[in-house]
Amino acid sequence: MTARFLYARFPTAEQRAAVDWLHTVAEVASGYAGSATVRMPAVQPLPSGPVVAWRLVSDNRREIARGCRLFASERDAHADITPLLREVRSLVVHAAPGPRIRSTGWFVTRDGELAMMGARRYENRSTALNAGALALRLLAQLADAAAAGEDPVEPATPEYAV
Repeated sequence: MTARFLYARFPTAEQRAAVDWLHTVAEVASGYAGSATVRMPAVQPLPSGPVVAWRLVSDNRREIARGCRLFASERDAHADITPLLREVRSLVVHAAPGPRIRSTGWFVTRDGELAMMGARRYENRSTALNAGALALRLLAQLADAAAAGEDPVEPATPEYAV
């Protein structure tokens, strides 16, 4: 397998890395304000304790993509991954131009809702879209592996996300 899901843990939703995570989601969504095709993911109340998010990482643990929500538990985060794997062929990649020149990212929608976003920015739109397409191909491989009984989520580790 060339990619896995990895959980990112934060001590609280107010921790700096968790706030930055959600800020990036809001930036991606606000870049498309007024568009009928992109909606923010449904927001659920976050607990006062630890929260979890998910990342799609390569074999060398380089982050490829990340989810767009924080969850109270790994089980809740896994429930966000499952429909992506089941519906991978209906996911749509979009370019996400940034405020700076040569700063384009990508994100994926499922039924018009923001489902995941790229982990880095690229020099141009076509490179960003190619990176998003690669992420979808990796998701398709994970979906096939999951159908064969493999677990696409890496075993948990106790460290918090940095």
